This record gives sequence, C-alpha cells and structure tokens, in this order.
Amino acid sequence: SDGATSWDWNCANHTGVIDFYKRVIENDTVIPQTPLPYYYLIDNLIADHRTREAEEYLDRCSRLPAYRPFLTPVYKAHIALAEYDEKRADGIMESALAEFAADGGFLFEMAQYYAYKCEYEKAIAFYEQSWENQSNQKPRFTDALDGIATIYVIMNNIDKAIETYDRLIVCLKSEWGYKDDDAAVIDVERKKKSLRT
Repeated sequence: SDGATSWDWNCANHTGVIDFYKRVIENDTVIPQTPLPYYYLIDNLIADHRTREAEEYLDRCSRLPAYRPFLTPVYKAHIALAEYDEKRADGIMESALAEFAADGGFLFEMAQYYAYKCEYEKAIAFYEQSWENQSNQKPRFTDALDGIATIYVIMNNIDKAIETYDRLIVCLKSEWGYKDDDAAVIDVERKKKSLRT
C-alpha cells in the first residue's frame, strides 16, 4: 500500500468506503455474520476520526462468534489515538498485554501499534515475539518479518533490512515450498536488490 495521501479532505476522507461497508453489514443475512466487513469499516472510521461510530460498530462486532477478543483493546487504543489521547491509548495497550501476552495475534497488533506511532524499536521487539509465537504453527505468515524489514529500511539500517528479507526468503522456501522463480520470492529479492543500489 504505497498510496499517497492527499492534502484535500474532500479527496482524502473515506466516506465512500465507509458507506460501502455499512451497506455490506446491513445487507449481510448470513448467520452468523462475519466480522471482516466490521474490521474494514472500523479501520476507515478511525482513519477519519469518526470515533463515536467506530465505538458503535466495535460494540456490535464484538458480539459476533468469530470475533477475536484481543481486538477490543487494540481498536480502543486506536480510537484513543484518533481522539489525540496517546497516554490513554498506551495505557489500554499495556493493560491488554498482561491479558494477551501469549497470543501471537495480539503481539502482532502490539507491533503494528508501535510501528504506527514510529516507536520502531518497540515495534521490532513485538514483531519478533509474534514471529516466535508462531514457531509451532508452520507454515508461518511472513507479515512480522516484512514489518521488521520495512522498519529497518525506514531507519536506514540496510544490513538489518537485507538480513530480515533473507529470513523471509528462508521461510517462503522452507515452510511454504516456494522456489527461486516463484513470484513471492522474486518480489522479496527485488526489494533486497533495490536496497543495494
């Protein structure tokens, strides 16, 4: 997602996407409903600082059977950030860590939270914990490694970025069975090569 932001609120707001997902949710007659449209809706409401609506849809979503409970504090923290209350947001996440410290999904969200705040060392530490938490669940998703590599690129630590991309390639080959000429491996190799030029 390398989409550029826009200075003009008329172009940058997410009203069309928000209205779309509201319609998807209201027209979903499958029982039980899936939480995915709620997640997309809440994310876009938070992006537009429409926090009251985000709280309402979070409350509805949290009652669905497939909902993952660790997402409640994560969303509440992002809502607090959207309300410019970083101290409250940090407190929510730290309290949730005590409850969800063994949950790889939550650890990943902790990493995302700190990456979003540009607290990169904390983000890397939680991405690594999330990665380790998956060690018994193979093949592992590579999102944590991709996040780590991206942060190292931002920090201009090219050696560590390349080292992380190498770890990602090992996972793709050894756990997912990809070969050198598969698109996923080629994409990571392309990222590595761009860092060397």
